[in-house]
Amino acid sequence: MTYEWLILGAIVVVSVLPMIKWLRRLFWAFTVAFVAMMLIHMQHDPTEATLVLGAMGGGLLFRRPIRKAVFGGLL
Repeated sequence: MTYEWLILGAIVVVSVLPMIKWLRRLFWAFTVAFVAMMLIHMQHDPTEATLVLGAMGGGLLFRRPIRKAVFGGLL
């Protein structure tokens, strides 16, 4: 990764910080919709859908500790 991408990522994170509380409120709505889509997809490819649901569950489990580590308890 080049320094330009690192700088661009930092700019994007800083510009999105005011919207994060609003996005966090919508996060659970997106999660419920995604789980519903994966349950429907499970009829066609159960292995893939189960893998994706497990990965998402792990992401939800570690969401708060990762956020605290990244933002240093600012949020």
